[in-house]
Amino acid sequence: MIRTLIMTTALVLAIPAFAQEAPAPAASSAPMRVTDPADFATKASIGNLFELETSTLAVEKAVSEDVKAFAQQMITDHTKAAQDMAPAAAEEGVALESALDSRHQEMLDAMSGLEGEEFDKAYIDAQAQAHDEAVALFEGYSTEGKEGPLKAFATATLPVLKSHQEHVHGLTAD
Repeated sequence: MIRTLIMTTALVLAIPAFAQEAPAPAASSAPMRVTDPADFATKASIGNLFELETSTLAVEKAVSEDVKAFAQQMITDHTKAAQDMAPAAAEEGVALESALDSRHQEMLDAMSGLEGEEFDKAYIDAQAQAHDEAVALFEGYSTEGKEGPLKAFATATLPVLKSHQEHVHGLTAD
């Protein structure tokens, strides 16, 4: 019980820290201003990894079938996003991150210590935050980024991210 309380507290404290890198926009907030391909690639690849790793964990640990189904869809869609982003980044000569940064890793670690409905809520909350940030990032880069393969990737991927954002916010209302 105490361990669960500590892990929940760590996760709650980590989520605002996650927001410090990119302000946590509401579902309808303004795009994030990102114009540098390397900056976009770093932020997008870390966000994608976080969504994949937390979703893989959710497929194993979630108790709600809706949460498990959402997590499986995230794995499918974000695996495709990673496959699409890699050649675009390579063509522009920028590297993608292959590991989470410390903030995202701390969030994942805290989430992995949760169980049951507590885990489901933490996962959905983290996904809502991650998708709000991803939509803002991709909107910003698709409108203000340097012309090239990464901008085309951002533009093509944005509708899928918006769909995820809408879906996950629907799950938070449940």
